[in-house]
Amino acid sequence: MIDRATISPTRLGLKSSFWVLAPLLVLAAIMLVPILADARPGGGQTYGGGGGGSSSSGGGGGSGDGELFGLLLWIAFEHPAIGIPLLLIAGVVYVVSKRGVGQDWDSGGGLGFDPGPRQRAPQAKLGDLRQIDPDFSTILFEDFVYRLYASAHEARNAPAKLDELAPYLDQRVREGLAARQPSGVPIRNVVVGALRVLRVQLPSWDASAAETQRRHPVTDEPESEVELEFEANVTAGGTESPAQGFYLWERWILRRPISVTTPSPERARSLACPNCGAPFRTADMQRCEYCQEVVTDGRFDWRVVAVQELRCEPKPPALTGDNAEAGTNLPTIYDPHLPQAWTSLASADPALIPGAIEQRAQLIYRELNAAWVARDLRSARGYLSDGMADYLRYWVEAYKREGLINKLEQMRVTGIQLVKITRDRWYDAATFRVFASGRDYTVRDTDGRHVSGNPSRDRAYSEYWTLIRGAGVRGAPRAGPADDAGCPNCGAPLAISMGGTCEHCSAHVSSGEFDWVLSKIEQDEVYGG
Repeated sequence: MIDRATISPTRLGLKSSFWVLAPLLVLAAIMLVPILADARPGGGQTYGGGGGGSSSSGGGGGSGDGELFGLLLWIAFEHPAIGIPLLLIAGVVYVVSKRGVGQDWDSGGGLGFDPGPRQRAPQAKLGDLRQIDPDFSTILFEDFVYRLYASAHEARNAPAKLDELAPYLDQRVREGLAARQPSGVPIRNVVVGALRVLRVQLPSWDASAAETQRRHPVTDEPESEVELEFEANVTAGGTESPAQGFYLWERWILRRPISVTTPSPERARSLACPNCGAPFRTADMQRCEYCQEVVTDGRFDWRVVAVQELRCEPKPPALTGDNAEAGTNLPTIYDPHLPQAWTSLASADPALIPGAIEQRAQLIYRELNAAWVARDLRSARGYLSDGMADYLRYWVEAYKREGLINKLEQMRVTGIQLVKITRDRWYDAATFRVFASGRDYTVRDTDGRHVSGNPSRDRAYSEYWTLIRGAGVRGAPRAGPADDAGCPNCGAPLAISMGGTCEHCSAHVSSGEFDWVLSKIEQDEVYGG
């Protein structure tokens, strides 16, 4: 390892030409040094990949890229005539290897485009869909697409499971997913790290717009259209083949007839027959065997009509890192309608005095951090939505596999700001910017050997947290562990399964049915409001 304090041109005998090429050397070094991920629940490690999120190093004790860079740097100093060209060549190879590979839309139909540079851009507003569907819920829609995305990838090498999703995936989309690589191995642990809404197109019953808007191919009814962008990690492989992680960057287009409205939360999350709610079974790939309706033509719910894979690259989970926090000093993004939305919520539930939800958020912060360090989410399960629990479970299991513990010590919330309130028929949601600080580092679980992070210095950061509660729930939020000691439905000592149900009465208690639960953690450098 090179000690930078001892390096000098005289001691190393460097030629003057080295300093002419030094800027190129620095550029190559920058390209080769991996951008490692933050730790913490919901931190930068939650998805690995280029551009929009954190790039990941290998799990465990370090990065092969970093070791290669160190060797090339040593050669460049000791033997510049050989080392500098090698370093520059390695830099070019690294950049080329990281370029995204765009592919055609699986459904064809002239929907392709150049994705262009990835940047933080204003997102389209899903809430606009309430103009034509008063029951529309952003929370339910996101739950639906998260579940559909994960189910589609997990089923792409299992034809029978892929057929069960026929009501929600066009045939050409299913065919495109089935043709994906790697072929013939199971896909599991699908974790969506980022979901961006690129476009929301509202339909109209106005006959004058008939030629300019999308229409259902069977009923000729005007359709809504939503374009989404996903970044995700998946694991390919099973018991008979070695596991390999992949980073995915994709865009999906969904459509729904204008007359269709949002179903109840239970129905929206089920991916069952969109007409009767029974598990979808069919003999002809069209009719549900229970209700006998043709449900694979998209007349009853959202259907995916196009999928474009923009990037797919091997990427193990990012579990270690020492990079600086990004975005902590950015201005807080407040929703311009926050005062009116808070007034509406407080009027509906007078028990929600200012600061009440903030206290609940701080309780969740403490309980979640404790469960994260223990690598066991059961004690925090009642504070997490189903999607959030799935999202965190992937990383807890990854830490276990790699024999690592992410230590969080002296963690404390230093500030919390309410930035947004949204309300719909099904849910109330409160988004906060949470400022916090503490010791954040990673060790080996066998011997406690330090792997990354600084155990002697506090790390300050901020994130945007969204808590949700059922729209009909009223009362002061519970703000202490003792308040949550019993099931809010049956009163028995609270024991919650990883599926989010009470183990005594089977009541579902983790989707905001009884109190505020954490639904989303967004890093401040990517939060768009």
